[in-house]
Amino acid sequence: MRDTVRSCITPLLAAFRSSRSASCRSSGTSFPPAALASRSFRTAPRTVLRIWLLRARRRSDWACRFLAERWVAMETSEGAGKYPAARSVSTDGVERVSRSAGVVAAATMASRVLGLVRDSLMAAAFSPGANDAFIVAFTFPNLFRRLVGEGSLTLAFVPIFSSALARSHEEARHFFRATWTLALCASLAICVLGMIFAGPLVSVTAPGYDPEKQALTTHLLRICFPYIVSLALVAVAMGALNSMGHFFRPAIAPVFLNLTQIAATFAGLWFFHPPIVAMAWGAALAGVLQLVAQLAPLREREMAPKLLLTLRDPAIRQLLWMLLPSVLGASAYQVNTMTTRAIASFFGDGPVSYLYFATRLLELPLGLFVFGLATSSLPVLSRQVALGDRVGLDRAFAGTVGLVLALTLPCTAGLVLLREPIVALLFAWNPKTFGPDSVHGCALSLLYYSLGLVPIGLVRVWVNVSIAHHDTRTGAHAAVVSLVVNVLAALTLIGPLPGGVLPDWATELQHRFVVADFGFLGVALATTLAAAANAAYVIARTRIRYGAHVHVRDWLGYARLVAATAGMCAVVLVGAPFVPSTASIATALRLGLVIGAAGLAYLGGLWLFRAPEFALVRAALLRAARLRPSAA
Repeated sequence: MRDTVRSCITPLLAAFRSSRSASCRSSGTSFPPAALASRSFRTAPRTVLRIWLLRARRRSDWACRFLAERWVAMETSEGAGKYPAARSVSTDGVERVSRSAGVVAAATMASRVLGLVRDSLMAAAFSPGANDAFIVAFTFPNLFRRLVGEGSLTLAFVPIFSSALARSHEEARHFFRATWTLALCASLAICVLGMIFAGPLVSVTAPGYDPEKQALTTHLLRICFPYIVSLALVAVAMGALNSMGHFFRPAIAPVFLNLTQIAATFAGLWFFHPPIVAMAWGAALAGVLQLVAQLAPLREREMAPKLLLTLRDPAIRQLLWMLLPSVLGASAYQVNTMTTRAIASFFGDGPVSYLYFATRLLELPLGLFVFGLATSSLPVLSRQVALGDRVGLDRAFAGTVGLVLALTLPCTAGLVLLREPIVALLFAWNPKTFGPDSVHGCALSLLYYSLGLVPIGLVRVWVNVSIAHHDTRTGAHAAVVSLVVNVLAALTLIGPLPGGVLPDWATELQHRFVVADFGFLGVALATTLAAAANAAYVIARTRIRYGAHVHVRDWLGYARLVAATAGMCAVVLVGAPFVPSTASIATALRLGLVIGAAGLAYLGGLWLFRAPEFALVRAALLRAARLRPSAA
């Protein structure tokens, strides 16, 4: 038996030794033959396992590594001739950065997919009125999470903590514990006040709900409020762990929320009355699980949380000084969301849920592609500004805009033309709670929201140019413009509001300036108009202050993307009649075939019109072929 195993393992071990010797020769390191020969055959299974794990990791990381190298190449590919003004820099850190990005990207993808599963189960398990109540109740924890928890607090904490860590581990630990204590005290105070004043908060954010629905929303809100305590502490832990090079636990934290609420959906049908209450308890439990998951890696790095109240610490004062403007700047979007739901609450059961589900579908391409691309472009643009390379800056920025359009144009067309099959497939598995009327209402919401996908993507990259020029006011001003346009457009597009909602003079003024009666769909259309106004303001202000970064020849090149999208639309229009607007396996198969054919048509259009963006896809496919198991 031993001889048989030895004969099977020896060729694999020899191949590994050969590759190891070659790598040693290339790196200038040598091993004596005796050291290589001393490896026992008993180590061969471990060696084979390592090889396969390396191949699996390479296959999972190729996309993120490619994107990272792409942005470096936009500066350094002098030999390619596309960016002749770029300077040569080292790319030794790309591999390490891409591995971290791969972990975060995989966790983000898992969170997005599980979020869609959760939303699908919510639509099937609970009535539209119950979903409306929970969505409004969960607005406040989400507001706190995006304003302070996972957004501004982490961004303000990381640079200060990293600087302290570079000086000494003890100083970093002191700052971490002080921030942890401050976050705990502040979030507990907000939680207690929120639970006490839950009723008035619901009256302000959902004034159109009837008394019974408001009472249910208030009950759910009181259960959800403790979640913000966990969110604040998790945000501090995430910032510390990321600064110390640990990304896995922080990245999977949102997955706990989705998994817990998926389980809560089933528990609510069996053990809770009303069933929607289980979703609120699921959120509270998810916060505890998210927090517990961060404690072990913190202890391993000698960062165990302890109470340390030092408000006079200069680092804490610096943190608060950096945190305040970030919170104020990010609040405009959250006020937009709350205003949208407050207006939608006047249209009975369902509209709040329809708008929420449509927004979730819109966030999928934005979160997976556009926001990541915009984030990746910021370091490149900032470096070009710092170097004073205007030619390289314009070319890098024009390429970024082209990539954003190459992603948002086909996504917009697909969501608009296939809106009803997509909504039905995801949310209409229980006709009793989400019937044909619900599918139609949610699909129309998705139609109006999807028209704002391109402006939102353009805003992200144009704001990056302002930030690269050390101008943070443009983005803040644009957010205020978006808020004002959204509120005014919504009030003029939803039709006359009932009396008693606003003061008499305001109600009379609103009735006088109503230009259309779209009902709750006017809210979605107003959001798209606000995104367009936001984009127009940012583009105009950036052009005035820093000149044109995208020239006429670039806009003519983007016309190729429009032509390729038109070809894709033709394929979708041919296949759409064969896709029913029902929730079934047949719908999934047919929808998948139409989307696949449309994707191939779009890629063929890019190749036919010789769009520069096609080279990105071709290089990605070639890299994928090189990273197959047989080629690894």
